[in-house]
Amino acid sequence: MGKLASQTMNQRRISVRKSPVHGRGVFAIQNLEGGELVCEYKGKRVPWSEAMRRSSPDPAQPDHTFFFDVGDGFVIDGGNGGNSARWINHSCEPNCEPELEAGHIFIRALKSIGVGEELSIDYALVGGRRQSKRLRERYACFCGAPDCRGTMLAGRRSR
Repeated sequence: MGKLASQTMNQRRISVRKSPVHGRGVFAIQNLEGGELVCEYKGKRVPWSEAMRRSSPDPAQPDHTFFFDVGDGFVIDGGNGGNSARWINHSCEPNCEPELEAGHIFIRALKSIGVGEELSIDYALVGGRRQSKRLRERYACFCGAPDCRGTMLAGRRSR
């Protein structure tokens, strides 16, 4: 990432507040252009084996974690030293996408995002288990997109 992108990302352009989708969300407080780097997803880098031993910060929601897979057997744990990016909610029709670069995750706007609009990415969660109806319901999606697949899991629609 170049110096200009780093400087641009350090300007306060997003804010965390209550989300109509789920819990907290991240919202634009400045207009964001399509293709623009918005922020880095920060947190402690830990092996998946350690992440799986950690519990959710909310016992009432045991599947709610801030782990972001970086594809090499490690995750970035946004719940440990993380920043506002950990509150970006899922959408089946996201306006942002994550990019992996040298073990770091950057969030890039897919299209223009207006002031007050909530940022979203497609979590596209994967696991080693078959996508049963129960599993899809456990990771239910409430994004409200016209083509919502009904789950934060990757792949097929469940609604």
